[in-house]
Amino acid sequence: MKGKWFSIAVLMVVGAMLMSQPSCARSQQLVAITLQPSGGFVFEGYNAAGQFTAYGSFIHPPENKDISDKVVWTLDIANFGTITQTGLVTYTRTDGCGSGLVNATYNNPPGNPSGSVVLGSAPVSGWNNANCK
Repeated sequence: MKGKWFSIAVLMVVGAMLMSQPSCARSQQLVAITLQPSGGFVFEGYNAAGQFTAYGSFIHPPENKDISDKVVWTLDIANFGTITQTGLVTYTRTDGCGSGLVNATYNNPPGNPSGSVVLGSAPVSGWNNANCK
């Protein structure tokens, strides 16, 4: 009888130890960012606007989710327009020129094996870009 209770106690201790281990969800790792719309925007005039959304692809466990509020948004082209930290691009040129990329950057926490920076990009251009010099 003592052996039975001892076995149950050992199983309970082992179970408690396993339950206290970090779960996969706590160590979820971002491995890629996809912007939507992936084809970007062609802006049709001054003050035209387009909203981007950043989706993160995670492992441990695998999951895709909106991370638009966790990335840093930038435009890689000068004098094209503005971008907010929610991913809204507003075109501010009047000539229809300019093209470049919208970038969403996420800095992984230190020690994350998937790398320190994850970047997603999508194209943007003005409606008259083919006729610009």
